[in-house]
Amino acid sequence: MKKSTIIGWPLSALFGFLAPYAFNAAAADKLDMQPFTTRSIVGDIDVIAHRGASGYAPEHTLSAYKKAIQMKANYVELDLHMTKDGELVAIHDATLARTTNAEEVYPDRAPWRVKDFTLSEMKQLDAGSWFNDAYPEYAKKQYAKEKIPTLQEVMDVMKQKDAKAALYIETKAPNVYPGMEGKLVDILKKNGYLQQGKVIFQSFSEASLRKLREIIPKGIPLIQLYSPAMIQGRNLDDVLDQAAEYAEGVGPEQSLVTPEFVQKAHERHLIVHPYTINTKEEMQKQLSLGVDGMFTNYPDRLVSLNKK
Repeated sequence: MKKSTIIGWPLSALFGFLAPYAFNAAAADKLDMQPFTTRSIVGDIDVIAHRGASGYAPEHTLSAYKKAIQMKANYVELDLHMTKDGELVAIHDATLARTTNAEEVYPDRAPWRVKDFTLSEMKQLDAGSWFNDAYPEYAKKQYAKEKIPTLQEVMDVMKQKDAKAALYIETKAPNVYPGMEGKLVDILKKNGYLQQGKVIFQSFSEASLRKLREIIPKGIPLIQLYSPAMIQGRNLDDVLDQAAEYAEGVGPEQSLVTPEFVQKAHERHLIVHPYTINTKEEMQKQLSLGVDGMFTNYPDRLVSLNKK
């Protein structure tokens, strides 16, 4: 699998990758300018299909994942929750209301939390019609047949497609699902995905990432996600020093990405994967800041920029 990411590289290769940034910084000093302000693309940028190709198909459905694979994304992103009977399923929200017809099928079970439903009950739900209503320009009749997929079903599809894309898995609300990390690792191991180049783990939860660090092989990267609220009022050096203790990268909300943020992250050998970058103008801005990859609902757009 062709990879541009610096995850798992030896330090010699890592410094080689960062050399252009050092050059830009030195040049900027001479010109009394800020580093990273000139657009510069060093190799291919990692294309992370956010919830699959979710701009074109219902998020976290097999259709969205298949489309991401077809569009040559480097990674297919999954948000994982756990059902009442302990199955790991791909869905973003902690409730079923936004992306399924749970309110119609189960009117007396508000607030329709994922953890309160068995997998069999979830499989009765329509996970695609909402997309057809919201995005008629991309609507397809077959989307109404989409179901919430299990992690196993996603991997089965990727195997059938002989996908070169790797998994980029987020543990969502891990405090709600005790034992989630161990179950996740066991499933990946049984399917041959618990290895470098096959999977990356991400979470807003430092505790969850630290649990994973204890039970996954060396070389499999961890990415600490950040919302603006998580960083507000904190010293950036302290934030990144802490992340570097257990993670190989950071996933900031795009408004957090500045020349200083990227430079300080790279100084600590942390890659930067911002979310969620959807227009080509936003992508070009992030590229000019020196990021190493991006989460996007439209992976074909970033693939196209990479080719250029």
